[in-house]
Amino acid sequence: MKDQMQYPSNAAGQTCSIAGGAFRFGPYLRQGIPAEPVNNDPTLVVTTTGTIATPVVAGKGWAYDTKTGRFIMNSAALDPSGKAYSAH
Repeated sequence: MKDQMQYPSNAAGQTCSIAGGAFRFGPYLRQGIPAEPVNNDPTLVVTTTGTIATPVVAGKGWAYDTKTGRFIMNSAALDPSGKAYSAH
């Protein structure tokens, strides 16, 4: 998943360092995965459960669920209003 976001990929999800031909999709994040602002961590945890709503591994950057396509901030920390960052 991380490679598909940062490098050109083909329809099968294989990646290449140079775009062209079959490798015509992406890259989507040209400067890499940004660090999340609470823990300053660019780690990406990938899950396939389809139920991602809370941190998968607390304090580890971002979480992405391949089944739902949902990204969350993978932190149990609360924002100034008391809402979990993972709920935004």
